[in-house]
Amino acid sequence: MEPIVDRLTKDYRNCITLERVNYHAQTPLSEQIAPIGSPEFALLDSSGKILYRWFGVVERSEFDDVMQPLCTQ
Repeated sequence: MEPIVDRLTKDYRNCITLERVNYHAQTPLSEQIAPIGSPEFALLDSSGKILYRWFGVVERSEFDDVMQPLCTQ
C-alpha cells in the first residue's frame, strides 16, 4: 500500500488531503469509515461523507478516473 499512497500523495497533494487510517485501530475516523476489508481506500468529502470506495488490488487508472475530475474543477 505504501507505493500507492505515496503516489496518490504526490499526484494529488495540491487538491486532496490523504490520511492513513489503521484498519485495526479504534479511532473516530475508522469508526466513521467503518472499513470492511484490507486493503481499502475511501474518498471522503469535506463533511466526511464517503464519495467512493476501492477494495483490494486497485489499478492506478481507477484512482485517477475518480480523483482527476475533482482536482481540475
